Amino acid sequence: MKIDKKLNELPLSKMNPNSLESLFGEKDIQAMWMADSEFEIAQPIQEALIKRIADSGFGYEYKPESFFTARQAWYKNHYQVDLIKEQTFFSPSIPATITIAIENLTAKGDGIIIQSPVWSKFREIIRRTKRKVIKNPLKLVNDSYEINFEDLAEKAKSENNKILIICNPHNPVGRVWTKKELAKIVTICKENDLLLISDEIHKDVILFNNQFTSLLSYANSLDKLIICTSEAKTFNFCGISDSIAIIPNKEIRESIEGTLKKYYLGRTNALTRVALETAYLEGGEWLKELIETVEKNVLIIEEALTKTNSKIKLIKPEGTFQVWLDFRNIFTNTKEMFKNVTKDSKIGLSPGHWFGREGALFMRMSIATTEQRVQNAIQKIIKSVSNK
Repeated sequence: MKIDKKLNELPLSKMNPNSLESLFGEKDIQAMWMADSEFEIAQPIQEALIKRIADSGFGYEYKPESFFTARQAWYKNHYQVDLIKEQTFFSPSIPATITIAIENLTAKGDGIIIQSPVWSKFREIIRRTKRKVIKNPLKLVNDSYEINFEDLAEKAKSENNKILIICNPHNPVGRVWTKKELAKIVTICKENDLLLISDEIHKDVILFNNQFTSLLSYANSLDKLIICTSEAKTFNFCGISDSIAIIPNKEIRESIEGTLKKYYLGRTNALTRVALETAYLEGGEWLKELIETVEKNVLIIEEALTKTNSKIKLIKPEGTFQVWLDFRNIFTNTKEMFKNVTKDSKIGLSPGHWFGREGALFMRMSIATTEQRVQNAIQKIIKSVSNK
Protein backbone atom coordinates (compact mmCIF):
# COMPACT_ATOMS: atom_id res chain seq x y z
CA MET A 1 0.00 0.00 0.00
CA LYS A 2 1.06 3.60 -0.52
CA ILE A 3 2.39 5.42 2.51
CA ASP A 4 0.87 8.81 3.32
CA LYS A 5 3.09 11.21 1.35
CA LYS A 6 2.49 13.99 3.89
CA LEU A 7 3.04 11.81 6.93
CA ASN A 8 5.92 13.90 8.25
CA GLU A 9 4.35 17.24 7.30
CA LEU A 10 0.99 16.97 9.01
CA PRO A 11 0.40 17.93 12.65
CA LEU A 12 -0.49 14.36 13.61
CA SER A 13 -1.10 13.76 17.31
CA LYS A 14 1.18 10.76 17.53
CA MET A 15 4.10 12.76 16.12
CA ASN A 16 3.58 15.90 18.18
CA PRO A 17 7.11 16.70 19.48
CA ASN A 18 5.72 17.85 22.81
CA SER A 19 3.74 14.63 23.21
CA LEU A 20 6.73 12.48 22.25
CA GLU A 21 8.97 14.24 24.74
CA SER A 22 6.33 13.98 27.46
CA LEU A 23 5.63 10.31 26.86
CA PHE A 24 9.03 8.99 25.81
CA GLY A 25 11.51 11.50 27.19
CA GLU A 26 12.73 12.66 23.79
CA LYS A 27 11.44 13.92 20.45
CA ASP A 28 13.52 11.74 18.12
CA ILE A 29 11.18 8.77 18.28
CA GLN A 30 9.52 6.68 15.56
CA ALA A 31 5.89 6.83 16.67
CA MET A 32 4.26 3.39 16.62
CA TRP A 33 2.16 3.83 19.73
CA MET A 34 -1.10 5.35 18.50
CA ALA A 35 -3.76 3.20 16.85
CA ASP A 36 -4.02 4.85 13.46
CA SER A 37 -2.86 4.03 9.95
CA GLU A 38 -0.02 5.55 7.94
CA PHE A 39 -1.43 4.83 4.49
CA GLU A 40 -2.94 7.12 1.91
CA ILE A 41 -6.71 6.95 1.91
CA ALA A 42 -8.27 5.01 -0.94
CA GLN A 43 -8.05 6.72 -4.33
CA PRO A 44 -11.85 6.82 -4.84
CA ILE A 45 -12.21 8.59 -1.48
CA GLN A 46 -9.50 11.11 -2.40
CA GLU A 47 -11.25 11.83 -5.69
CA ALA A 48 -14.67 12.16 -4.04
CA LEU A 49 -13.34 14.62 -1.47
CA ILE A 50 -11.58 16.72 -4.11
CA LYS A 51 -14.74 16.76 -6.21
CA ARG A 52 -16.82 17.82 -3.22
CA ILE A 53 -14.45 20.67 -2.35
CA ALA A 54 -13.97 21.96 -5.91
CA ASP A 55 -16.27 24.81 -6.96
CA SER A 56 -18.63 24.33 -4.02
CA GLY A 57 -19.45 25.67 -0.59
CA PHE A 58 -20.15 24.19 2.79
CA GLY A 59 -23.59 25.24 3.84
CA TYR A 60 -25.63 23.27 6.36
CA GLU A 61 -26.00 19.71 5.11
CA TYR A 62 -28.04 16.66 5.95
CA LYS A 63 -27.11 13.06 5.26
CA PRO A 64 -29.11 11.96 2.19
CA GLU A 65 -30.79 8.57 1.89
CA SER A 66 -27.93 7.38 -0.34
CA PHE A 67 -25.60 7.65 2.63
CA PHE A 68 -27.70 5.37 4.83
CA THR A 69 -28.36 2.80 2.10
CA ALA A 70 -24.61 2.61 1.39
CA ARG A 71 -23.88 2.05 5.09
CA GLN A 72 -26.73 -0.43 5.37
CA ALA A 73 -25.37 -2.49 2.47
CA TRP A 74 -21.85 -2.41 3.94
CA TYR A 75 -23.09 -3.71 7.30
CA LYS A 76 -25.15 -6.44 5.66
CA ASN A 77 -22.33 -7.59 3.37
CA HIS A 78 -19.51 -7.38 5.90
CA TYR A 79 -21.12 -8.21 9.25
CA GLN A 80 -24.36 -9.97 8.21
CA VAL A 81 -26.52 -7.62 10.28
CA ASP A 82 -29.54 -5.58 9.30
CA LEU A 83 -29.01 -1.92 10.11
CA ILE A 84 -32.29 -0.22 11.02
CA LYS A 85 -32.19 3.51 10.43
CA GLU A 86 -34.32 4.42 13.44
CA GLN A 87 -31.93 2.54 15.75
CA THR A 88 -28.83 4.33 14.48
CA PHE A 89 -27.59 7.81 15.25
CA PHE A 90 -24.39 9.82 15.11
CA SER A 91 -22.09 10.79 17.95
CA PRO A 92 -18.90 12.86 18.04
CA SER A 93 -16.96 9.85 19.35
CA ILE A 94 -17.26 6.46 20.97
CA PRO A 95 -16.06 7.82 24.35
CA ALA A 96 -18.83 10.45 24.14
CA THR A 97 -21.48 7.78 23.64
CA ILE A 98 -20.16 5.62 26.48
CA THR A 99 -19.90 8.61 28.83
CA ILE A 100 -23.50 9.64 28.16
CA ALA A 101 -24.72 6.06 28.59
CA ILE A 102 -22.98 5.76 31.96
CA GLU A 103 -24.21 9.12 33.22
CA ASN A 104 -27.79 8.64 32.02
CA LEU A 105 -28.29 5.01 32.96
CA THR A 106 -26.32 4.55 36.18
CA ALA A 107 -25.72 6.41 39.44
CA LYS A 108 -22.50 7.67 41.00
CA GLY A 109 -20.72 4.83 42.75
CA ASP A 110 -22.18 2.12 40.50
CA GLY A 111 -19.81 -0.48 39.14
CA ILE A 112 -18.85 -0.68 35.45
CA ILE A 113 -17.17 -3.92 34.40
CA ILE A 114 -14.27 -3.86 31.93
CA GLN A 115 -12.03 -6.65 30.65
CA SER A 116 -8.47 -5.56 31.28
CA PRO A 117 -5.97 -5.08 29.80
CA VAL A 118 -8.14 -2.86 27.64
CA TRP A 119 -8.28 0.56 25.98
CA SER A 120 -7.44 3.10 28.68
CA LYS A 121 -10.34 5.43 27.80
CA PHE A 122 -12.80 2.99 29.37
CA ARG A 123 -11.12 3.37 32.74
CA GLU A 124 -10.85 7.15 32.36
CA ILE A 125 -14.53 7.52 31.50
CA ILE A 126 -15.62 5.45 34.49
CA ARG A 127 -13.49 7.45 36.90
CA ARG A 128 -14.45 10.83 35.46
CA THR A 129 -18.12 9.99 35.82
CA LYS A 130 -17.44 8.96 39.45
CA ARG A 131 -18.38 5.33 38.90
CA LYS A 132 -16.36 2.36 40.08
CA VAL A 133 -14.03 0.36 37.82
CA ILE A 134 -14.77 -3.35 38.21
CA LYS A 135 -12.21 -5.53 36.48
CA ASN A 136 -12.95 -8.85 34.82
CA PRO A 137 -9.33 -9.51 33.80
CA LEU A 138 -8.65 -11.57 30.70
CA LYS A 139 -6.65 -14.79 31.13
CA LEU A 140 -3.55 -15.48 29.04
CA VAL A 141 -3.62 -19.19 28.18
CA ASN A 142 -1.11 -20.69 25.74
CA ASP A 143 -0.28 -17.27 24.25
CA SER A 144 -3.93 -16.40 23.66
CA TYR A 145 -6.33 -14.40 25.80
CA GLU A 146 -9.57 -15.84 27.13
CA ILE A 147 -12.50 -14.39 29.06
CA ASN A 148 -12.75 -15.48 32.69
CA PHE A 149 -16.43 -16.35 32.60
CA GLU A 150 -16.58 -17.56 36.20
CA ASP A 151 -15.27 -14.22 37.41
CA LEU A 152 -17.59 -12.33 35.05
CA ALA A 153 -20.65 -14.26 36.22
CA GLU A 154 -19.76 -13.59 39.85
CA LYS A 155 -19.27 -9.85 39.33
CA ALA A 156 -22.42 -9.59 37.22
CA LYS A 157 -24.46 -10.84 40.19
CA SER A 158 -23.67 -7.76 42.25
CA GLU A 159 -26.57 -5.31 42.30
CA ASN A 160 -24.07 -2.46 42.33
CA ASN A 161 -22.62 -3.41 38.93
CA LYS A 162 -24.74 -2.02 36.11
CA ILE A 163 -22.79 -2.15 32.83
CA LEU A 164 -20.32 -4.43 31.06
CA ILE A 165 -18.15 -2.82 28.38
CA ILE A 166 -16.44 -5.14 25.93
CA CYS A 167 -14.07 -4.45 23.06
CA ASN A 168 -14.45 -6.59 19.92
CA PRO A 169 -11.95 -7.01 18.34
CA HIS A 170 -10.15 -6.44 21.61
CA ASN A 171 -7.70 -3.58 21.94
CA PRO A 172 -4.84 -4.21 22.75
CA VAL A 173 -4.63 -8.03 22.80
CA GLY A 174 -6.12 -8.59 19.35
CA ARG A 175 -8.74 -11.24 20.16
CA VAL A 176 -11.81 -11.50 17.94
CA TRP A 177 -14.46 -12.94 20.23
CA THR A 178 -16.19 -16.04 18.87
CA LYS A 179 -19.94 -16.56 18.60
CA LYS A 180 -19.75 -18.99 21.51
CA GLU A 181 -17.95 -16.45 23.71
CA LEU A 182 -20.36 -13.66 22.77
CA ALA A 183 -23.36 -15.89 23.46
CA LYS A 184 -22.02 -16.55 26.98
CA ILE A 185 -21.57 -12.82 27.55
CA VAL A 186 -25.12 -12.12 26.37
CA THR A 187 -26.52 -14.83 28.65
CA ILE A 188 -24.70 -13.45 31.70
CA CYS A 189 -25.86 -9.90 30.97
CA LYS A 190 -29.45 -10.99 30.41
CA GLU A 191 -29.59 -13.08 33.58
CA ASN A 192 -28.22 -10.21 35.67
CA ASP A 193 -29.94 -7.28 33.94
CA LEU A 194 -26.62 -5.72 32.87
CA LEU A 195 -26.41 -3.15 30.10
CA LEU A 196 -23.90 -4.43 27.53
CA ILE A 197 -21.84 -1.88 25.58
CA SER A 198 -19.73 -3.20 22.70
CA ASP A 199 -16.94 -1.11 21.17
CA GLU A 200 -16.56 -2.49 17.64
CA ILE A 201 -14.36 0.15 16.03
CA HIS A 202 -11.75 -2.40 14.86
CA LYS A 203 -14.36 -4.69 13.27
CA ASP A 204 -13.12 -4.36 9.67
CA VAL A 205 -9.53 -5.44 10.26
CA ILE A 206 -9.98 -9.17 10.83
CA LEU A 207 -6.87 -11.27 10.22
CA PHE A 208 -5.94 -14.80 9.21
CA ASN A 209 -9.46 -15.98 8.33
CA ASN A 210 -10.92 -15.22 11.74
CA GLN A 211 -14.60 -14.28 11.79
CA PHE A 212 -16.07 -11.15 13.35
CA THR A 213 -19.56 -11.27 14.86
CA SER A 214 -21.25 -8.03 15.83
CA LEU A 215 -23.22 -8.06 19.05
CA LEU A 216 -26.00 -6.50 17.01
CA SER A 217 -26.64 -10.11 15.93
CA TYR A 218 -27.92 -10.72 19.47
CA ALA A 219 -30.34 -7.78 19.57
CA ASN A 220 -33.32 -10.14 19.69
CA SER A 221 -31.83 -11.95 22.70
CA LEU A 222 -30.64 -8.99 24.76
CA ASP A 223 -32.73 -5.87 25.17
CA LYS A 224 -30.13 -3.74 26.97
CA LEU A 225 -27.49 -3.34 24.29
CA ILE A 226 -25.43 -0.51 22.78
CA ILE A 227 -23.11 -0.93 19.81
CA CYS A 228 -20.48 1.82 19.44
CA THR A 229 -18.55 1.88 16.21
CA SER A 230 -16.98 3.84 13.37
CA GLU A 231 -15.17 3.20 10.11
CA ALA A 232 -12.62 5.93 10.87
CA LYS A 233 -9.78 3.56 11.75
CA THR A 234 -10.65 1.27 8.86
CA PHE A 235 -10.20 3.89 6.15
CA ASN A 236 -7.71 6.17 7.92
CA PHE A 237 -9.70 9.32 8.46
CA CYS A 238 -9.86 9.59 12.23
CA GLY A 239 -9.22 13.31 11.79
CA ILE A 240 -12.55 13.93 10.04
CA SER A 241 -14.83 11.06 11.02
CA ASP A 242 -17.54 10.79 13.64
CA SER A 243 -18.96 7.60 15.16
CA ILE A 244 -22.33 5.92 15.37
CA ALA A 245 -24.31 4.27 18.10
CA ILE A 246 -26.71 1.44 17.31
CA ILE A 247 -29.30 0.99 20.05
CA PRO A 248 -32.28 -1.34 19.48
CA ASN A 249 -33.94 -0.45 22.81
CA LYS A 250 -36.11 2.63 22.26
CA GLU A 251 -35.95 3.90 25.85
CA ILE A 252 -32.15 3.68 26.03
CA ARG A 253 -31.81 5.19 22.56
CA GLU A 254 -34.01 8.16 23.36
CA SER A 255 -32.11 8.82 26.56
CA ILE A 256 -28.70 8.96 24.88
CA GLU A 257 -29.88 10.68 21.72
CA GLY A 258 -31.70 13.22 23.85
CA THR A 259 -28.47 14.21 25.60
CA LEU A 260 -26.65 14.53 22.28
CA LYS A 261 -29.42 16.82 21.05
CA LYS A 262 -29.39 18.76 24.31
CA TYR A 263 -25.77 19.74 23.75
CA TYR A 264 -26.12 20.06 19.94
CA LEU A 265 -23.62 17.28 19.28
CA GLY A 266 -25.19 15.88 16.12
CA ARG A 267 -23.90 18.32 13.52
CA THR A 268 -23.22 16.91 10.07
CA ASN A 269 -19.68 17.06 8.69
CA ALA A 270 -19.80 17.33 4.91
CA LEU A 271 -16.40 15.75 4.33
CA THR A 272 -17.12 12.88 6.69
CA ARG A 273 -20.31 12.13 4.80
CA VAL A 274 -18.56 12.09 1.41
CA ALA A 275 -15.62 10.03 2.68
CA LEU A 276 -17.77 7.42 4.39
CA GLU A 277 -20.31 7.03 1.61
CA THR A 278 -17.52 6.55 -0.92
CA ALA A 279 -15.77 4.09 1.37
CA TYR A 280 -18.90 1.99 1.66
CA LEU A 281 -19.39 1.94 -2.09
CA GLU A 282 -15.82 1.71 -3.34
CA GLY A 283 -13.52 0.94 -0.42
CA GLY A 284 -13.62 -2.85 -0.46
CA GLU A 285 -10.45 -3.44 -2.48
CA TRP A 286 -8.46 -0.93 -0.44
CA LEU A 287 -9.57 -2.66 2.78
CA LYS A 288 -8.58 -6.04 1.37
CA GLU A 289 -5.11 -4.69 0.62
CA LEU A 290 -4.88 -3.18 4.10
CA ILE A 291 -5.66 -6.53 5.72
CA GLU A 292 -3.11 -8.33 3.53
CA THR A 293 -0.47 -5.77 4.47
CA VAL A 294 -1.19 -6.05 8.19
CA GLU A 295 -1.05 -9.84 7.98
CA LYS A 296 2.33 -9.64 6.27
CA ASN A 297 3.56 -7.29 8.96
CA VAL A 298 2.45 -9.69 11.70
CA LEU A 299 4.37 -12.48 9.97
CA ILE A 300 7.44 -10.24 9.61
CA ILE A 301 7.45 -9.71 13.37
CA GLU A 302 6.82 -13.38 14.06
CA GLU A 303 9.66 -14.46 11.77
CA ALA A 304 12.09 -11.87 13.16
CA LEU A 305 11.46 -13.01 16.74
CA THR A 306 11.86 -16.68 15.76
CA LYS A 307 15.03 -16.22 13.69
CA THR A 308 16.80 -14.26 16.40
CA ASN A 309 15.59 -16.54 19.22
CA SER A 310 14.38 -13.40 20.92
CA LYS A 311 12.94 -13.63 24.40
CA ILE A 312 10.19 -11.26 23.26
CA LYS A 313 6.97 -13.18 22.61
CA LEU A 314 4.32 -12.20 20.11
CA ILE A 315 0.67 -12.54 21.08
CA LYS A 316 -0.51 -13.13 17.53
CA PRO A 317 -3.53 -10.92 16.76
CA GLU A 318 -6.77 -12.20 15.26
CA GLY A 319 -7.88 -8.64 14.51
CA THR A 320 -6.85 -4.93 14.66
CA PHE A 321 -3.66 -3.48 13.16
CA GLN A 322 -1.71 -3.72 16.39
CA VAL A 323 0.45 -6.38 17.96
CA TRP A 324 0.84 -7.14 21.67
CA LEU A 325 4.43 -7.96 22.60
CA ASP A 326 5.31 -9.88 25.77
CA PHE A 327 8.54 -8.83 27.53
CA ARG A 328 8.02 -10.85 30.72
CA ASN A 329 10.95 -13.17 29.94
CA ILE A 330 13.26 -10.15 29.85
CA PHE A 331 12.10 -7.61 32.43
CA THR A 332 10.55 -7.68 35.85
CA ASN A 333 9.99 -3.93 36.13
CA THR A 334 7.62 -2.01 33.86
CA LYS A 335 9.46 1.30 34.08
CA GLU A 336 12.77 -0.37 33.30
CA MET A 337 11.23 -2.11 30.27
CA PHE A 338 9.71 1.09 28.91
CA LYS A 339 12.84 3.17 29.45
CA ASN A 340 15.20 0.53 28.06
CA VAL A 341 13.24 -0.32 24.92
CA THR A 342 12.46 3.30 24.12
CA LYS A 343 15.96 4.64 24.72
CA ASP A 344 17.82 1.90 22.86
CA SER A 345 15.44 1.32 19.94
CA LYS A 346 14.11 4.87 19.41
CA ILE A 347 10.73 3.23 18.71
CA GLY A 348 7.76 4.64 20.59
CA LEU A 349 5.44 1.83 21.70
CA SER A 350 2.50 1.92 24.10
CA PRO A 351 3.55 0.37 27.41
CA GLY A 352 1.11 -2.27 28.51
CA HIS A 353 0.33 -0.72 31.89
CA TRP A 354 -1.51 2.06 30.04
CA PHE A 355 -4.19 -0.57 29.48
CA GLY A 356 -4.30 -1.61 33.14
CA ARG A 357 -1.90 -3.31 35.52
CA GLU A 358 -2.69 -6.61 33.77
CA GLY A 359 -0.74 -5.24 30.80
CA ALA A 360 2.46 -4.69 32.77
CA LEU A 361 5.58 -5.98 30.96
CA PHE A 362 3.78 -5.97 27.60
CA MET A 363 3.91 -3.31 24.88
CA ARG A 364 1.56 -2.50 22.01
CA MET A 365 2.90 -1.77 18.54
CA SER A 366 0.84 -0.26 15.74
CA ILE A 367 1.71 -1.89 12.41
CA ALA A 368 -0.59 -0.19 9.88
CA THR A 369 2.45 0.97 7.96
CA THR A 370 4.88 -0.32 5.36
CA GLU A 371 6.60 -3.68 5.64
CA GLN A 372 9.99 -1.95 5.60
CA ARG A 373 9.09 0.26 8.57
CA VAL A 374 7.85 -2.74 10.53
CA GLN A 375 10.95 -4.77 9.65
CA ASN A 376 13.29 -1.97 10.71
CA ALA A 377 11.34 -1.32 13.91
CA ILE A 378 11.18 -4.91 15.14
CA GLN A 379 14.90 -5.40 14.46
CA LYS A 380 15.68 -2.31 16.55
CA ILE A 381 13.38 -3.51 19.34
CA ILE A 382 14.99 -6.98 19.33
CA LYS A 383 18.45 -5.42 19.43
CA SER A 384 17.45 -3.13 22.31
CA VAL A 385 16.91 -6.15 24.60
CA SER A 386 19.46 -8.57 23.12
CA ASN A 387 21.82 -8.20 26.08
CA LYS A 388 19.13 -8.63 28.71
